[in-house]
Amino acid sequence: MPKSIDIEARLLAEPIGQLELTDFCIVTADSTVREAVSRMRATRHNCAFIVGEKTQIKGILTDRDVLKKVVTNKDIWDRPVTEVMTPNPHTVAPEHTAHDAMAMMKDGGYRNIPVVDGTTIIGNVTHFAVLRFLTDHIPEIVYNLPPDPDNYADDRAGG
Repeated sequence: MPKSIDIEARLLAEPIGQLELTDFCIVTADSTVREAVSRMRATRHNCAFIVGEKTQIKGILTDRDVLKKVVTNKDIWDRPVTEVMTPNPHTVAPEHTAHDAMAMMKDGGYRNIPVVDGTTIIGNVTHFAVLRFLTDHIPEIVYNLPPDPDNYADDRAGG
């Protein structure tokens, strides 16, 4: 069986719980936008999961939300994060496949999808997790691509 078909089949069947999920940032629903953004910066994450009672996910605040809704509105910084978050984000369970997550990302235009087991957030699936999966399973293709023999400079450049 060709390598590409084998990888495609594994990607279609690989549970998200088996991927190397990205860490995530959590803030409570009573946090201000300023506190949420500060926490995102401190943890170096491009999104924050907003949780309510019993750590149930209520929303997500992404860097896109900050750029579109917050940066140009100085009055919003000290308002509740619930006013600018995306409420009730789509989530996936650990048993969903990587293919399911990629399809959801493509269809919804998402870059972050919370992985939730019951009411517990266990990770953040991003396209990087799927890329890591691919590079772990086909490193000889990803890391050892031969140079294109027909691609060379016509003349010297540089100093």
